Amino acid sequence: MKTRTIELSVDNRDEVIKLPINPPSVEFTEKQLNQVITLLNVGEANLKGKRGLKSTKLSSFFPSQNSPHYRYAKKSPKRYVSQLQEWKMAGKIVRVIITDMGINLAMLIDEFTYSMKEGDGDIYYTLSLSEYRKLNVPSVNIETKVRTNGLAERPNTVAAPPTHTVVSGDTLWGIAKTNYGNGAQYTKIYSANSGVIEAAAKSHGRSSSQNGNWIYSGTVLTIPA
Repeated sequence: MKTRTIELSVDNRDEVIKLPINPPSVEFTEKQLNQVITLLNVGEANLKGKRGLKSTKLSSFFPSQNSPHYRYAKKSPKRYVSQLQEWKMAGKIVRVIITDMGINLAMLIDEFTYSMKEGDGDIYYTLSLSEYRKLNVPSVNIETKVRTNGLAERPNTVAAPPTHTVVSGDTLWGIAKTNYGNGAQYTKIYSANSGVIEAAAKSHGRSSSQNGNWIYSGTVLTIPA
């Protein structure tokens, strides 16, 4: 009887994989970015660093229909593999939840290895993941002045148009309603972002004729005046 649930999901659980067969063991590595330096008259010194990224490898198998473990599977082994490949190729941020370890991490797929044995329909795999962490770089405002004939020109004060990052549940109508007070203005947003919206749709397996006004989490939309 399984006592541990390992769940992988993307896009706010829009797609979910619950591992049908748990790895025999699960290990997480957490680095500490200390730095060892060598001083001529002192020897080695260890400088304290910040916490590094957590990483793990999950190794198990996806059971085929001929396996007694198939009752735990929600799909075929090839479909599991295909779904993980799609996530890896699209650079999806994967939410990894392991119930009895208190693990709830945003991670990226670093490597995905899989194989089959002769006469066995099961697919064996190793999934390597590392923690996803946003890079928060402080912005610096620098006033730019251009001199012409010895006279100082006004600094460049042209503001960039506002943007909106799509989250789960967003619609173009709702975004237009928030920004313009009128949802019918969604066509203005679509026209200004058609290329971005179309590219996001294609990355989710939809052609331009299928996508309509579909928008996807993480897409950054420019809000025109």
